Amino acid sequence: MQIWTSTIGQRLDSAENTRTMLLCDRLLREGHQVTLWTSAYDHIRKQWREEWRTHGEAGYQMPNGLSVRFMKGCGYRSNVSISRLVDHILAARDLVRQAAGLPNPDALIASLPDHITAEAMVRYGRSVGATTIVDVRDKWPDIFIDHAPSPVLKMLIRVGLAFEIARTRRALRDADGLVAMMNSMMTWGLAKAGRAARETDRVFYLTTTPRNFGRSRPDVALTPVVRAALAAVQGRTVFAFVGTFNRTQHPALLLDAIDMLAARGQLDAGRMAFLIGGSGVGAEDITCRAECYDCVHDLGWLDTDMMLEVLASSDVGLLLMNFASPAFNNKAFAYLASGIPIINGATGDLAELVEERGVGINVPGGDVEALAEAILRLTSDAILLADSQEKVRVLFDELFDRDSNYAAYVAHIEAVTAAKKRAPAPALTL
Repeated sequence: MQIWTSTIGQRLDSAENTRTMLLCDRLLREGHQVTLWTSAYDHIRKQWREEWRTHGEAGYQMPNGLSVRFMKGCGYRSNVSISRLVDHILAARDLVRQAAGLPNPDALIASLPDHITAEAMVRYGRSVGATTIVDVRDKWPDIFIDHAPSPVLKMLIRVGLAFEIARTRRALRDADGLVAMMNSMMTWGLAKAGRAARETDRVFYLTTTPRNFGRSRPDVALTPVVRAALAAVQGRTVFAFVGTFNRTQHPALLLDAIDMLAARGQLDAGRMAFLIGGSGVGAEDITCRAECYDCVHDLGWLDTDMMLEVLASSDVGLLLMNFASPAFNNKAFAYLASGIPIINGATGDLAELVEERGVGINVPGGDVEALAEAILRLTSDAILLADSQEKVRVLFDELFDRDSNYAAYVAHIEAVTAAKKRAPAPALTL
């Protein structure tokens, strides 16, 4: 089959573990011809892509056989701006213009966000009789309403985005099927589409991290700091945080909890240890605070291989949310893939999973005392820790194995496309 997928702002370098690239790679391995449509403007670097400057509208082919084509907008400096909206509108128009001169695809997989190119992909797909599937990855543009701090501002934003919300509804309503990264996203997408779930709708979790437990591990080049830390924590219950330090999640919360345990005389450095991997906002302060404790190791930024090595040597993963947020991000999957339970500060699907499957402890976002108590509980109860680790491994193999997940995703695309081809054409009404 000829399959198109669209993702505004998709990274093209160091992107092997992104959802789009994992899907494209699996489609290619199953023998399909795949074209990725993405913006000519680099969303991360805020500049025109070098690949677009080099190859232009015709695009190019990556070493694995993936064809890449670019949609040209106008560029933008701020992620929340009118210019970004205009850029995506122009990119969507460019997509439709270019598509008119190309062979028709059999299926189109449009990611949402963004909603503008997703709607354009669905509209074009319907016009040529192709199967159209929207991959719901975020509640776009409703996320801007959700993050507004007051009811009045929420109402004003909702009114201002009325046309864009309608565009999202059309994309979701007119698609042949929906897929989503989690159950709550599917629930939202179906509500926007105004219909109940069908066989063409499926949840395929993000699952960007391969299995990191119960297998032989390759030799990994570790920095001296990481090597020394992993040697120092042996024999202790090891709690690990990995990720970017930002407003939403930050290891300062962990250090606040450690300060609290120390003040209470409950910080037992012979039984517990903490690994902090990453960088970002306030990284220098984290380094200074970590140096106050022999059981806390600031590892700095970690590449993927080192991160997996650190997590394979850990007992518990820390999702340190500063406030209530329904995050089910890459690092949560990295913890699950490493077979370790999570002290989880997020709400939503992950919190439900932790509670229902016993794969960690939920704590309110930003609650230092609850975090400290969870650390104590998992340090002092070896049976609970071992049971949680075993449950994580069962859950991972059941729902989050990367290879199985994307194989099932591709099989779903094939099945929906085949069913549409078999369906009789609608009768014409005069």
